[in-house]
Amino acid sequence: CPTQDDAEGALGTMQLEIGVLRTGSDKCVESLALLAGPVAAGHDVEFHCEDGEKIGCSRLLLSHASPYYKALFSKGTVESVSGIVKPDKDFSSAAHLALLGQLHAMGQAPLPASLDVRLELLC
Repeated sequence: CPTQDDAEGALGTMQLEIGVLRTGSDKCVESLALLAGPVAAGHDVEFHCEDGEKIGCSRLLLSHASPYYKALFSKGTVESVSGIVKPDKDFSSAAHLALLGQLHAMGQAPLPASLDVRLELLC
């Protein structure tokens, strides 16, 4: 299992790759939200959605933002070992992506443009 230093190092690499280190807090928040997205080398967890979409994320950011994910990624869980999460099949991959983006940005990311996704998140 990776150590916290390994996870922080991977997160640092991902931040540099997508330009998180830009000036202005709005751009930084947007960049953090964008860390949730198509699976990339820097992601250490994948969400395999019911519709076949795969969303890559940072275990460190999710664990910091959510007690649920902190418990889910604790030692010994299937998800902590495999790095794969099968999210709720009743929600679209777009809703999962919006939620995971919000968690990456500590709730400060813009809401999704799609009204359907916004409504889905409220359900």
